[in-house]
Amino acid sequence: MKLILLDYDGTISPIDVSPDNAYPSAKVLESIDYSRKKGNKIAIVSMKSCYLLIDRVKADAYACIGGAEIIYGNRSCIDTELIKYQDDAIELIDFIKKDKNIKDSKAKIDIKKTTSNLIAGITIDWRFSYYPKSLPLIIEQAKKLKLKVIEYENEPFIDILISKANKEDSVLYLKTLFNPEITIYFGDSENDLPAFKVSDISILVLNKYNEHLKNVGVNEIVDFDNVWEAIRRYADN
Repeated sequence: MKLILLDYDGTISPIDVSPDNAYPSAKVLESIDYSRKKGNKIAIVSMKSCYLLIDRVKADAYACIGGAEIIYGNRSCIDTELIKYQDDAIELIDFIKKDKNIKDSKAKIDIKKTTSNLIAGITIDWRFSYYPKSLPLIIEQAKKLKLKVIEYENEPFIDILISKANKEDSVLYLKTLFNPEITIYFGDSENDLPAFKVSDISILVLNKYNEHLKNVGVNEIVDFDNVWEAIRRYADN
């Protein structure tokens, strides 16, 4: 049995569309279904909230908001450290909402919560607006509160995480849960690099933002438009 782990944005879903319209193609969904029917396990490992992922992709497990919550079957496992930092998360959200530059830039603020309604992450996204000049101050404030900030070299958004967990932790947990013969990870971003290191096969999915990652050292590089074929191929081989 293979465990095939899939990042969401930029890997199985287009990264250059509005988040509200970011759905995997029919070919990708068919490849995921095909892999599961072959007896493999599929898990989505993403910065998005579980409730959104469950609605968009049928999988065996979901590791959400950078590892803050993992769902499989009827179970939800949550990083209990989230409880400790809820007041800090609320303070940062209030700080962001009061910021005039954020309002003027019309950047999208996405507050990500677990299925038990704990704040687990904040994304500031200016893909369809423009760079907020006060972003360095927001990053500084987040770090003062001891929250984790992920900045991306070429991508027009940042992630602020309340949990200290990362995608490496998610992969290790899922490997323990499913005990696969081989683990295959598809990702496209800096936040996928820790997961690549603990997977047997690492696959970088190229999109418009990540040419700079071509030399990170992975087993294979595939174009976004061909990821459906790669999922099916690894399900067979």
